[in-house]
Amino acid sequence: RHVHQVDAVLLSHPDPLHLGALPYAVGKMGLNCAIYATIPVYKMGQMFMYDLYQSRHNTEDFTLFTLDDVDAAFDKIQQLKFSQIVNLKGKGHGLSITPLPAGHMIGGTIWKIVKDGEEEIVYAVDFNHKREM
Repeated sequence: RHVHQVDAVLLSHPDPLHLGALPYAVGKMGLNCAIYATIPVYKMGQMFMYDLYQSRHNTEDFTLFTLDDVDAAFDKIQQLKFSQIVNLKGKGHGLSITPLPAGHMIGGTIWKIVKDGEEEIVYAVDFNHKREM
């Protein structure tokens, strides 16, 4: 019942743990807002969701979402490059978002959210900034 109050969705990683509910939210709940993801999160996330649907559909009566729901959800996504600043419109006027590498998995993203003239917020679900050997 609150899905119509959502103004934007920021996707952080391509796996079902991080975006698995998106096809359900768009297809079954009627989520209709701006959705942002990096190009790798978009491409790999779509493959993950197709694979999740096929593996579940082949082994059980899977009705949580359909492939059409996956397509509808991914059609709404605005693909961004890392460090690309986007100024939001509508209710988000005055806010900017910037995807930055999370280091947790390929394409994984932390989001910098800035309100004009105020402090920055970093939305970081999973990240790894340790130097790898």
